[in-house]
Amino acid sequence: MASAGHPAGKRPCKMQAFRIWDTNQKTFYLRNNQLIAGYLQGPNTKLEEKIDMVPIDFRNVFLGIHGGKLCLSCVKSGDDTKLQLEEVNITDLNKNKEEDKRFTFIRSETGPTTSFESLACPGWFLCTTLEADHPVSLTNTPKEPCTVTKFYFQEDQ
Repeated sequence: MASAGHPAGKRPCKMQAFRIWDTNQKTFYLRNNQLIAGYLQGPNTKLEEKIDMVPIDFRNVFLGIHGGKLCLSCVKSGDDTKLQLEEVNITDLNKNKEEDKRFTFIRSETGPTTSFESLACPGWFLCTTLEADHPVSLTNTPKEPCTVTKFYFQEDQ
């Protein structure tokens, strides 16, 4: 249902910044244009990346960093599925565009934690590894003990 004055699917997007960390307390930071999960301490805590989120509907969201200028996307190439950061303005994305589907994640909350499944690649979840300072990626085996797919998510104050 479209709200008054806004065409269906293209309503004003409200972007919110969130702190995100996995269940092992690793936060996200950027290294060589890649999103990394690790333990930041002391002066390095200022390197923590906040996740910018634009809700599309009840469960679907767009995710980005750097004020929504770099967006997380799920890209399939042959048998390989990977997480990418793309230079796209998060508020320009549209839920009704097929080409923007790769930027859409299904947000599922289980108690205090949240998981993010790719809409474009069903069964692939945002994840970190048990080791610190490894890239944030996607997995299609979310219950595997070496991957972490549950995150704490807190609105940035």
